[in-house]
Amino acid sequence: MKESWLSQNQCEVGELSFLFCGRQSCAPGDTVGPAVRDHHLLHFCLSGRGAYQVHGHNYSIGPGEGFLILPGEVTSYQADQSDPWSHIWVGFDGSRAGELLRSCGLGADHRVYRCSASDRLDHCVREMMRYETAGRGHELMLQGALYYFLGWIASSSGTGLHRNREAGKEYVELATEYIRNHFQEDLTVAKLARYVGLNRSYLTTVFQNVLHLSPQQFLMRFRMARAAQLLREHVLSVSEVARSCGYPDPLTFSKAFKRTMGVTPSQYRRGVRMEHMPARAAEPKLESCTV
Repeated sequence: MKESWLSQNQCEVGELSFLFCGRQSCAPGDTVGPAVRDHHLLHFCLSGRGAYQVHGHNYSIGPGEGFLILPGEVTSYQADQSDPWSHIWVGFDGSRAGELLRSCGLGADHRVYRCSASDRLDHCVREMMRYETAGRGHELMLQGALYYFLGWIASSSGTGLHRNREAGKEYVELATEYIRNHFQEDLTVAKLARYVGLNRSYLTTVFQNVLHLSPQQFLMRFRMARAAQLLREHVLSVSEVARSCGYPDPLTFSKAFKRTMGVTPSQYRRGVRMEHMPARAAEPKLESCTV
């Protein structure tokens, strides 16, 4: 099976790195493998049919379906004899590759996926192919198209979160990550609930179940922990610390800090009651909570 297009990105592998992609209409019975790869590879069938083999399992793949090849595994795949597929593929690697694939519902135990956005995936690959040559900004364009490719699989393959105990922890992980990235903004529980796709009441329930805190309490503790760090490590005024932690009003910040820490920001900076503050300022840890 000849590849109709191939581009190798020579950049250093980071959190997620595009390596190559391809697009092809195959001849009957065209076969690749058995072979081992040292990267992640996602295939997607646009039309026709084919088959994918891994660990002795044979998966029939049709239009709107795709499969994952993991590094270090012997795999093979071939086009159908009577209705050969047209398919696209993207190769990538990086420290977050496994995590992002799990968000798509894919991994060692889930190799095959469905995606209703065939035209979107095809568009992503066509965009990648536009930037196969070296050029200013092309590497960023390729990375962006790769994230979109994974995003369309995650959003349209029917692998959304379900309201069970494990999903509750996943919702909280999404919400707390959002807080870490947006705590300096005018962040409300309504915005947080909208981001994770829950109503406010249910979001509060899963927070209480997982962290034994409300979203407001988690946000407050996170901001105070950040404020304490800034007071310890930087020569900033209390007003500058307040605005850096999402409080436009320094007085409101000072009152919140004293409620949480037991002392004012100025007293904390001078080292008053330091022995009691690290535990009170510590951000709650998800991994220490039971679901």
